[in-house]
Amino acid sequence: MRKKLALLAVATAAVTVVTVATSASADTRIIKGAYVYYDPARNMFGIGDTEADGRTAYVEVVVAGVSKTFGNHNGNGTWRDVYANETGIRDGISLSWRAKVGGGQTSTWVHEPA
Repeated sequence: MRKKLALLAVATAAVTVVTVATSASADTRIIKGAYVYYDPARNMFGIGDTEADGRTAYVEVVVAGVSKTFGNHNGNGTWRDVYANETGIRDGISLSWRAKVGGGQTSTWVHEPA
């Protein structure tokens, strides 16, 4: 009985950690070849390349009317983090973003309020 309770406690803790870790993300966009998310707590984007297709995964960010595109040029299965100092994101400013794949799909826009 103790082993079952200990296993249940570990499983519950793991679910709690996963829930807390994923709730910080404002939104995620997944398209063929790219996985992009925004973490508002860190003012950071994560860009994952998910296909061995020779195409680059990108995030296009619009801040204060200025559009910038950041790519993950490291290939399939890799990640790149893009931080606020690169994008121009500051507290109190609205932004829009979307995932893109070079020569491929583009996701819908995500609008983050200030």
